[in-house]
Amino acid sequence: MADFNFDFLHSYSPLKRALMLFGIIALITGVFIYFIYMPKLQELKKLERKLKKAQVKLHQTQQIASQLPKLEAEIEKLNLAFKKALNKLPDNKEIPSLLLKITKLGKDAKLTFNLFQPLKTRNKEFYAEVPIDIEVQGSYHAVGRFFSQICTMPRIINIPSYKLGNYKQVKGEDMLKTRFQAVTYTFIDAPPPEKGKKKKKRKKKR
Repeated sequence: MADFNFDFLHSYSPLKRALMLFGIIALITGVFIYFIYMPKLQELKKLERKLKKAQVKLHQTQQIASQLPKLEAEIEKLNLAFKKALNKLPDNKEIPSLLLKITKLGKDAKLTFNLFQPLKTRNKEFYAEVPIDIEVQGSYHAVGRFFSQICTMPRIINIPSYKLGNYKQVKGEDMLKTRFQAVTYTFIDAPPPEKGKKKKKRKKKR
């Protein structure tokens, strides 16, 4: 190993030696700060940012977790309400008997049917509308009773609009024709997935 001889430093004045020592210390300090301290400081700042993000995510997760039982209870209520609504939708097989019930209600209310025509089914997302054009003739009060009985049926039947006309008095009673459309609904089952069709292999001609 080479011997370092610092005897030449004795020839320098104390001030010069102090300045040299200060310069060496400053150089060592600068090298330490630039190559060791600064990289570690940058890494520490990155870790602090990651820690803050993790804390924010943890807080959000805790809030969601605290609301989870409430959300599950609301979903359960919605499922029950949906099932109850589905029970009020007549099945396709029930439509004919439902139409017979409507006509019976009209006759029981002493109404005469001039028109009773089921229209084309209108498919929606998960249900279908079944509209029926109806025209009855009878007293105003009989029509009111008929509408009231339809609305209180266990199955959902709506009467979105109606028209009154041909008013006349018969034996002191107000008689008129009422044209309206009754709409009931059926649930549409999701169609089963189509099975993949197997491609027929072509026979190679010899």
